[in-house]
Amino acid sequence: MVGNRSYYVSKSRKKKETRILELDHIEGYKVNPKIKEKDAIEVTKIIFVNPEFAEKIIRKKIDRKIDYLLGKLKLIEEDDSGVDNGTVQKTLEDAEKLRLQIINNYVKYLGHTYESLTLEKIKLIVDRLKYNLYVNMVMKENYHEDEKEEQREGKRGR
Repeated sequence: MVGNRSYYVSKSRKKKETRILELDHIEGYKVNPKIKEKDAIEVTKIIFVNPEFAEKIIRKKIDRKIDYLLGKLKLIEEDDSGVDNGTVQKTLEDAEKLRLQIINNYVKYLGHTYESLTLEKIKLIVDRLKYNLYVNMVMKENYHEDEKEEQREGKRGR
């Protein structure tokens, strides 16, 4: 039984050299892989020690999430049939969650300019989503008011 052991794998030119590192004290960007391969070594945690490499990985991750949010915003804006408020609200929550992740988790790995530009992009997406949510609510209210007026006009007495 393997138990709760941690291993560090590195390549060096010296043969029969053993390095012992305490993985709990290594500084870097930690990732827990989700993909499990059959008949392979199980990896539970990866630590990227090189700051440039960690920054590249985080930037790709953030860019993918922003592209996803922009795609959802595009679908919401193009759909004239009246997108339900649930879709807009969910996308708004995703954008706010990404903003908080950047502030809480990724600031120490990102450069100041990239961080501020990314937060500005997210702010624009959030503002547009809030606008769409407001427009949907106003249109819904107007629709219900029109229905009430039609009902009132149909119930005239003598």
